[in-house]
Amino acid sequence: MNDFLEQFNDINTEQTFVQNEVEKHKVLAILAYFIPILFFLPAIAGDKNSTYCKFHSNQSLTWLITLVVLSIVRVIFAFIPILGVLLNLALSLLLVAVLVVLIIGAVKGKAYRIPVVGNLLNVF
Repeated sequence: MNDFLEQFNDINTEQTFVQNEVEKHKVLAILAYFIPILFFLPAIAGDKNSTYCKFHSNQSLTWLITLVVLSIVRVIFAFIPILGVLLNLALSLLLVAVLVVLIIGAVKGKAYRIPVVGNLLNVF
């Protein structure tokens, strides 16, 4: 499983993480993923110069935008009788899997990016 997760790891960013910052601010990063509207939490409440906090704030904002877009897609899928239910189920499972990977990355001090869209935003 570690080999699978490493394909989403931005090793260059991870190397800039300071271990004591990871331990100190991992709860903020996890909270930002669980409640994406709090994407700014690691950057504001954590160390403002921490690459760990900035990275997870950016990924959480990307996660929020992804969830909004995919929610619209799910509503559109809902109008397709049987296929819509199956697509919504598959999308729900995919979103849960991505959330778990992001949280594992935050806990381990890794720089896991969201597949496909993880490099699009760099606000913080």
